[in-house]
Amino acid sequence: MLGLIHLNRHLIDQAHGFITVLSPIIYSGKCESVFSSSIGQHLRHCIEHYDELFLAHENSRHVNYEARPRDLILETDTGIALARLAKIIVSLDSLTPTPQPIAVLDTGCENPAASSLDRELQYLVSHTVHHFAIIAIIARHFDVQVPGNFGVAPSTLKHRASA
Repeated sequence: MLGLIHLNRHLIDQAHGFITVLSPIIYSGKCESVFSSSIGQHLRHCIEHYDELFLAHENSRHVNYEARPRDLILETDTGIALARLAKIIVSLDSLTPTPQPIAVLDTGCENPAASSLDRELQYLVSHTVHHFAIIAIIARHFDVQVPGNFGVAPSTLKHRASA
């Protein structure tokens, strides 16, 4: 599990570093060719997925990624987004392995599906990388230089390093 925590932490650190260089206009600017979405919208979406897992884990309840609050201030205020990213890092650093199963409620399921903290951390890596790739596309649309590994899957990076 430590490897998964480290990988998630790396992604959150990447986002923190990237967001600090964006102007509020770029952060909240909508890109029509990418679902009329913004960097802030995609980052909010990721932050709230992490929050939902941590809340469920801390309160011994099922995870419901659809129950996110959709806090719109995260889409426009980089200061608040950066503070929430810092909070995610603290939560990741304080996670302890648990053999307890985690139940995850998702679209179309009447009953929660069995999962684990490890599996949900794997999911968050995949989900976050996916949204970071979209963030990178939006940033490039606004002529913002994106770090080379931002939004690139760990397996792709590993493959590139071995080639």
